[in-house]
Amino acid sequence: MAVASTRISRWVPAAILAGVGVLALGTLGALRGREPFATWYYVFAWYGTLLALDGVLALAGGAAGERSEERRPTFLLLGRPAHLGTLLFWSAVFWLLFELLNLRLRNWYYVFVPGDLVARRAGVTLSFATVLPAILMAETALARLGAFGGRTTAPLRVTPRLLGGLQYTGGAMLVLALLWPRWFFPLVWGAVTLLLDPHNYRRAPVRSLLGDLERGRPGRPLRLLVSGALVGLVWELFNSVARGQWIYTVPGFDELKLFEMPVVGFLGFPPFALECFAFWQMLVLHGLAVPRWGRVRAAPAWVRATAAAGAVLFSGLVLAGIDRWTVSSETPRLSELPGAPAARLAAAGYDVFTLARAHASELAARAGLPAEQAAGLVAAARVATLRGIGTENTRRLRSVSIESVEQLAQADAETVAARLGESAARVKVWVRAARAARASRAPLS
Repeated sequence: MAVASTRISRWVPAAILAGVGVLALGTLGALRGREPFATWYYVFAWYGTLLALDGVLALAGGAAGERSEERRPTFLLLGRPAHLGTLLFWSAVFWLLFELLNLRLRNWYYVFVPGDLVARRAGVTLSFATVLPAILMAETALARLGAFGGRTTAPLRVTPRLLGGLQYTGGAMLVLALLWPRWFFPLVWGAVTLLLDPHNYRRAPVRSLLGDLERGRPGRPLRLLVSGALVGLVWELFNSVARGQWIYTVPGFDELKLFEMPVVGFLGFPPFALECFAFWQMLVLHGLAVPRWGRVRAAPAWVRATAAAGAVLFSGLVLAGIDRWTVSSETPRLSELPGAPAARLAAAGYDVFTLARAHASELAARAGLPAEQAAGLVAAARVATLRGIGTENTRRLRSVSIESVEQLAQADAETVAARLGESAARVKVWVRAARAARASRAPLS
C-alpha cells in the first residue's frame, strides 16, 4: 500500500496541473478565436476538467469501491485503463442513442462543425465520450464529500409486479415521445432508467437504484440527481463558449434561456444522470464494461466482440444521420462567402469571423475594395456568423433577398422557412438573433 500510495502521489500533481493547463489553454484559445480551440473548446474543456478532477479525487484519497475495505488512494479514471477505455467507448455509444431519438424529436442541432468529415466525426465522438465519465465522477466527488451518506428512508418494497410496471411505463414514455414529440419529448429523460434499472435489479440489486431504495439508502440516487444538475450546468457553460456548438429548438420553451439551454430544460439533467448510471451498470452486469472496482466478470470474447462491432455499426449510422439532419452549418470559410475575393481578404488578415467584426471603411482600405463591395461583404459575414447560420445558409437566404442582419430581423420566420424548405424552429432562432443584434449594434459603416 505504501509503495502504491507513493507512486500515485507522484502522478497526482502532474494530473491536476495537466488538466488545469488543458482547460486554461482551451479557454484562452477559444476566447481569442484560435483553432482548434474555438471549434473544439468543449473537448479541451471537458478532458481538462476530468483529468484535474481525477487528480483531486486521488489527492483526497481516491474513491470508495463497492465495499469500504476496497478503498484505494488512487485515480478513478486513470487507475484502471480497461475501465477508462470501456467507459469512454460506451459513453459515446450511449449518447448516440439520444442523438438517434433527436432525429425524431428535433430538440437540438449543431452549428459550425468542421467541413472535414473525419475531423468532425472524431471530434464529435470524443465529445460524446465524456458523458458517462462526467456524471459518474461527479457522483463520486459528492460521495467523497459525504453528500447524503447518512440519509435513510423507509425501505421500498420491490416486487416483480413493480419491476414489470416500471418497465412498461418506461416503454410507454418512449413510445409517446416518438409518436408525439412536440408534447411528450421530455419523457425520453427518464424512460431509459425505467427500462434498464429493473433489469439491473433482477441481476444484482447492489448495482441498481431500486436496490438502494429497497435498502432504505437513497444516497446514491440523490447524489446522481445532484450530479446531473451540476454537470448539466457545466455542459451548457462549455457549450456557450465553443464556436462549434449545439443550439436548442425545444417546443414552447425557447425564449427564457441560461447559456443555450431553455431554463426549464435543466430539469432534464437530473433524471438523465440516473439513465447514465443504469446504462453503465447494465454493461458491467453483462460483462461488456470493466468496473472501476472489484473483480472483472467479462463476457465471452465473442459476445464482447459482437457487442463492440454492433456498437460501432450503430454509431456510424447515427453519425451519418447527424451529418444529414442535425448538422445545420459548417465552419464558415471565406471561399464560400457569397461574393468574397477569398485570397485578397485572407492576404489582408481576415477570416469570416474577423470580417463580421470589421467596419466597411476599414475593410475597403485594408483590402483595396470598393466601399459598396466592402459593405456587402461585412453584411454577408455578419449573417454567416450569426447564431451558427453559416455560409451555405447565407447563400440560401440571399436567394430569398435577405442579404443582411437588418433584413433578416424584419423577416417573418414562418415565411422564410417555407420558402427555403427549412425547419421553422431553426429560422426562428435566426430571426430572433437578428432582432437582438439589430437592437444592440450600430448600423454598418
